[in-house]
Amino acid sequence: MRVIIVGAGIGGLCAALALRHHGIDAIVLEQAEKLTEVGAGIQIASNGSLLLRELGVEGHLAEVATQPDAFDYRDLMTGKRLYYAPLGTEAAQRYGAPMYNVHRADLINLLAQALPKEVIRLGVKVAEIGQSEDRAWVEDVRGERFEGDVVVGADGIHSAVRSALRGPEQTQFANILMWRGLIPAEKLQGLSLPVRGNNWFGPGRTIISYWVRRDLYSVLASVPASEVHRESWSTSGDVEELRQSFKGAEPTVTALLDKVESGFITGMYYRDPIDQWTTGRVTLLGDAAHAMVPFLAQGACQSIEDAWTLAVTLARNSDTSVQQKLLEYEARRRPRTTRVQAGARAIVKMVHESDPERVKVRNGRWSGMARIDPLAETSWGFVWAHDEREAAMKPSGEVVGLANAREGRAMNRPESQRAFEIWKSTFTQEDVARGHDGMREAYERMLLKHFPVSNEVPVEQVDLHGVPTLRVKASGATRNDPVVLHFHGGAYVLGSARSSLEYAHRLSRAAGGDCYSVDYRLAPEHPYPAAIDDAMQAYRGLLSAGVSAEQIVLSGESAGGGLALALATAIRGAGLPAPAGVFAVCPFTDLTLSGPTVNEFSGSDPAAHRDTLSLLGASYFQAHEPTDPLVSPLFGSTEGLPPLFLAAAKDEVLLSDTTRLAEKAKASGVDTTLRLIEDSVHVFTLFPFLPEAKQTLEEFGSWARERATGR
Repeated sequence: MRVIIVGAGIGGLCAALALRHHGIDAIVLEQAEKLTEVGAGIQIASNGSLLLRELGVEGHLAEVATQPDAFDYRDLMTGKRLYYAPLGTEAAQRYGAPMYNVHRADLINLLAQALPKEVIRLGVKVAEIGQSEDRAWVEDVRGERFEGDVVVGADGIHSAVRSALRGPEQTQFANILMWRGLIPAEKLQGLSLPVRGNNWFGPGRTIISYWVRRDLYSVLASVPASEVHRESWSTSGDVEELRQSFKGAEPTVTALLDKVESGFITGMYYRDPIDQWTTGRVTLLGDAAHAMVPFLAQGACQSIEDAWTLAVTLARNSDTSVQQKLLEYEARRRPRTTRVQAGARAIVKMVHESDPERVKVRNGRWSGMARIDPLAETSWGFVWAHDEREAAMKPSGEVVGLANAREGRAMNRPESQRAFEIWKSTFTQEDVARGHDGMREAYERMLLKHFPVSNEVPVEQVDLHGVPTLRVKASGATRNDPVVLHFHGGAYVLGSARSSLEYAHRLSRAAGGDCYSVDYRLAPEHPYPAAIDDAMQAYRGLLSAGVSAEQIVLSGESAGGGLALALATAIRGAGLPAPAGVFAVCPFTDLTLSGPTVNEFSGSDPAAHRDTLSLLGASYFQAHEPTDPLVSPLFGSTEGLPPLFLAAAKDEVLLSDTTRLAEKAKASGVDTTLRLIEDSVHVFTLFPFLPEAKQTLEEFGSWARERATGR
């Protein structure tokens, strides 16, 4: 087999090395006349270092690169530390390989030197890409044809191969410009710049900086596009605009930028994920397939992962055709790179916030993350802890995609599979890229689309001591029937009373009384204690309206279930009359994420994943301690709580949040009912077509009536 690779960047050169490593002939075509020292610093995380080790070049990389001991995030104007993540030896042991910071030219050079000279053909400008049933070829502008079994487009964001396959396409501009500069060490004497990621974040702008050689420092400064006024963006000795964009910054930043003598300006561009990389014998790799913004520092690493899996898949002994092998390569890589693309864009949005309130929220989230994730494993583990060597040998369905679930994961029953697919398709790439704003809109969209409430259901807007609430009125209910006070799920960041109305209506019918769906304030704009304060006010409001505490059943699902349990704890502490009981489905009771099933079932549960739960949970408690029982009810005393009805699916992430609380409550003598459901999904009661939803709500209705009315 012979593979023609277009593009001698990091991805193209690694593809040639990986193919040759697996016994496949490869040739690299590069339009430049020579591999020159272009670009600036890049980061190679552990997931890339592992593969460079396999390709025999990590030792050479270690000789020319630096190994950062940490990521240090600071406020641009004050220098105050916002977040710190240890790296160095500790991270190398945790993830299997070190992180390296290196000049791009040094990495390109050592990759090129690892290949025989005849493998790289310089000065070849592509004019045409073609293929037949048994061959593929590239023809250059001089008419020379290079033939092989496969053509791989590794020619970057403006890929000629991609254009040949898909026609002209628009790149997306993030409205951010990036200044890249390199500063010799002798100019930085007296500045405290440790060998780590020294990063500063201010309104709408950032500085990412690190040593790329022992004697050379790299600065990447991003600013709003409107702050650079010139006809074109290029290498420039005039960096006064750069300094103006960071005027008033803390002294270290000001001194650092004063040492930048010239800068290379580029726009921050990316491409949206596409649903097809491969046509016949031609495929794409790296930025040609999935150009991404640089704020996960994964552009190079994802190219290296692509290169490894392309080689492994093509080299695999089987009766599969070359065309089928290329489709398998794409199926293995496209879900993961889509997930990384979306994550990188979400970080761009997060770090370039300009509104002071949103900056405060962002910093609060980082404070929360530092409490539950001091080693940054949930922040970065989904990229750094990934081992493509293992992934390439597993069934292709094991890859974890955008929904944080394995692509091949399937339920046993058609109805549970239907629920699984609804959860899996809730968030698009664009939703994830927009951060909590996009996820919030998507969650509402999903609930209102799949679970609309009938216009015939009587709904009334009610104010419960200042807390907006929607009351679903039960037909034929009397003053003595149960009253359900319900709190929606969504990890304290997503959801609303409105999108919960269909479920509230079913709760009302099951209990035989009115259901009040509470619109408690959401994080990150309203962190703890906003939600529990609103819950307490709503409960007081019901009592003031003449509803007896013995009639009230608290209800919630996921975070709403945790909030209902926290409310029961707060009611006990305040000496208020206790409610009749608490109905909590798949409750989020431990925001430290210490439950064993949080790790065990992440990747199996498309509705909840450790990474997402940590981000959203930290957005709620922020600077507060997550072990506070009013944040995480699991850490509180269960003595004297009202009767509990707890339910969860057996294969979901929050199973252990449910079972540990049930065990603790039973040990305290609390009347506790626990239902665990086989072959179902997180918050299965939301899905009215599931038999277990109907059965559980019927059981809840009987339980509620017995405890609230004695019948």
